Amino acid sequence: MAEQWYLMKASDRQVFGPVDEETIVGWASEAKISPLDKVSKDGRKSWLRAPMIDALQMDWLVEMPDKYLYGPTNVATIQEFLATGEIDGEVVMINCRDGTEKRLADMPFYQASPHQMRSAATTFVGTQYGEVGASGSEASGAGMSHRMQLLEKQVMEYQRLVDQWQQAYEGLRQQFIEATGKEPI
Repeated sequence: MAEQWYLMKASDRQVFGPVDEETIVGWASEAKISPLDKVSKDGRKSWLRAPMIDALQMDWLVEMPDKYLYGPTNVATIQEFLATGEIDGEVVMINCRDGTEKRLADMPFYQASPHQMRSAATTFVGTQYGEVGASGSEASGAGMSHRMQLLEKQVMEYQRLVDQWQQAYEGLRQQFIEATGKEPI
């Protein structure tokens, strides 16, 4: 019996599935899975963050123009960002597997990227691993350790941003109370 995969969206904890591996990989390649979503392939007994699932190829951090780090994500999502104009070839890409940084315009998949238009026919362009990634040997040892360190840094950055937003909210809440004499809705 084939593995049955489930996807839990971080935004509302809605669960999708069961689906086969090909379907969930397709969802990732269509930019339908975010870095905060969780995936289960054992009947919803355990859940892992989507970037930890090798099959989803979510190996890239994108340094957005405002220096915000987005990801880890996959090539298809990067192509989506290009198609919508959210990024251009000047953004910095960080490979979570080996820690290298390059401008997007210098990446092989940028030249092959259909960033002028996006369709089902172009979804998988550039999304496959090279020979080294396909063997899975990088998933163990130092490669996995380095990837975990990068993910931990990203979590710390998210927490810093959440703290900043909480402080801003509290300041605005306090101003509202002082101005109106009542709690915001």
